Amino acid sequence: MWLIAMKGPPGSGKSTIARALSKRLAFPLIDKDDIRDLLPGHEQAPNFLSGNELVASGLSYDIMFHIARRQLLQGLSVICDNPLTSKRGYQRAQAIASETQAVLAVLECSCADDAQWSHRINGRKTLPLPPHHQTDWDTFQEYLHYYRSEANYPITHLRLIIDTLKPLEECIDEIVQWLEKIK
Repeated sequence: MWLIAMKGPPGSGKSTIARALSKRLAFPLIDKDDIRDLLPGHEQAPNFLSGNELVASGLSYDIMFHIARRQLLQGLSVICDNPLTSKRGYQRAQAIASETQAVLAVLECSCADDAQWSHRINGRKTLPLPPHHQTDWDTFQEYLHYYRSEANYPITHLRLIIDTLKPLEECIDEIVQWLEKIK
């Protein structure tokens, strides 16, 4: 049984990979943003240093991992789509994996080309997303600084870094082959 935790900043390809992998493996997908979009304050623009945003983000993680725990206790592998920004989130995933005897695997997404990455972020401007989502590359730079300062913690579990510049099917094939080797 797997607890697959996505990791990476906005626009790195996490959600695209998570959705495609969920379809391929028929694992339930729990998206932190789906939860965050329903919480009070979701209509506010991001301010990553404010207490309210941090509380809402933390609550989103708590709910996501609570649901993941329930799925794992039912014997289902699960994919958690989230940036896994803080060490606290990673520790929560570790605890749940240990409790449920699931194998924790971290899939870290990156986009090695800033031009493509900015195109992804700016391309969200036309989507009907709540304001807490990143939709402007220039504004995103403040968050990216925050993300890099928080998300640089050691990962001691299985970890695969995926460059999402590759075609989606190639990325999914690489992940599935990696997971099969570990079984």
